[in-house]
Amino acid sequence: MTKKLITFSFLIFSVCFSYAQRDSQTIQDSIFTKASKDYDEKNYKDSYNSYSALLDKKETDYAFYNRGLCSYYMGDYKAAITDYTKSIEFGRSQYDVYYGRALCNFMLAKYELALPDFDNSLSIKNDYNRTYTYKAASYYYLGKYAEALPLLDKAASLQSDFEPTYYYRAMIKYYLNDFAGCLADCNVALSLNKYYDTYFWRGLAYIELKRYKESLIDYDTVIANNPKYAKAYYNRGLAYYELADYAKSLDDNTNSIKLDPSFTKAYYNRALCKYELKHYAEADKDFNSAFSLGYKDDKLYCWRGANYYQLQNYSSALEDLNKSILLNPNYETAFYNRCLVKYALNDYKGCVEDCNSALNLTQTADSYYMRGASRFLLQDYNGSLDDFNGALNIKPDYKLAVLERGVTYFMLEKDDLALNDLNTSIISNPNSSRAYYYRGLTKKYKNDLNGSCADLKKAQSLGDKYAGDDLIKNGCK
Repeated sequence: MTKKLITFSFLIFSVCFSYAQRDSQTIQDSIFTKASKDYDEKNYKDSYNSYSALLDKKETDYAFYNRGLCSYYMGDYKAAITDYTKSIEFGRSQYDVYYGRALCNFMLAKYELALPDFDNSLSIKNDYNRTYTYKAASYYYLGKYAEALPLLDKAASLQSDFEPTYYYRAMIKYYLNDFAGCLADCNVALSLNKYYDTYFWRGLAYIELKRYKESLIDYDTVIANNPKYAKAYYNRGLAYYELADYAKSLDDNTNSIKLDPSFTKAYYNRALCKYELKHYAEADKDFNSAFSLGYKDDKLYCWRGANYYQLQNYSSALEDLNKSILLNPNYETAFYNRCLVKYALNDYKGCVEDCNSALNLTQTADSYYMRGASRFLLQDYNGSLDDFNGALNIKPDYKLAVLERGVTYFMLEKDDLALNDLNTSIISNPNSSRAYYYRGLTKKYKNDLNGSCADLKKAQSLGDKYAGDDLIKNGCK
């Protein structure tokens, strides 16, 4: 439509030439015809040269504009901007020249410069979907998601089959934490164009919606289309991690690191995989790599601290966990992990305090269990019993909590309740020397000496260091 308008204006103007100018005008018409034909056939270089020849003869707004179009399609956005600007200076005031200059600045990532021209274009023609779409995209790249969203809603209302509108709106909804909306827009975009990067964003939405298996399918598609996409391997690794397939997650993070050796989060996530696989020495290397690359947030300190704990490097563990809590005083996992370290250092009061902090933030079975274990060693058996019950209310199949509640019942002289828990514990773990030992002691107080001796012998055979003395005291043969 724009090209017809230029041609029509040119023909009207040419009628006004004198006979002496007709030969010159015929040459210009011929050049223009060739330039238009080459442009239509996407021979942009030849078309560019023809428009340059026209401009050598006479500078006009349409020739600058059309040459700008050629430069745009050849990827020379700076040259296109120069020509669009010249076209405006020569009087062109249509929406397309402002839109074109805005789009060039957009392609050059000069989003602040693009916005006024998008506005100029909309002031002339306010029903063009693409102007709204790419103005919104400019806001997206500037991190102004709230400003972008209504523009894309308007764009979608004007044209329902322009894929970039839904693609950008999906990304914006993701950053606005509207993951279901992101998923819906990705689905629309993919129905219009199977662009692999849309699968990338849909995969992210699936992860946030905890639909990890569907996320894997999308990232398989992304990687098949672009095997060198580091972030795609990383995100697929996230999905595998959430599915507890730590070996595959580790492999994907390794591929991500190979493609981008500076990808800090990939080192961090690979470290988490190695931690879950109990490869603590290797995990330590990756935690430190992430740290050296500048990843120093509360999560890294927390999990590197947890890893130091597994390596029995308790001083380093405490140092990291203290930093994690300093950075994020509401980080329940950091308090729990610091409790573990303090327990290992026999600081049971400190462990209770950290479990108190953890439980004030999130009620977890593990925090109840550790507080119960600490209170037991502080001889606060009633408090310990309350905590083991708290753990079992959250996680009824918590085997260690059943065992320790049985031991606590024994200390409180509640022998029938103790026997019930210790019997359950032995059924679930026939190799628990502690369960056999305390059941043996419980049976002794219930005057079942034969049963007591049998359990104490079993405890001794399983390695309990106290059972031998009790066998002698009980006169067991």
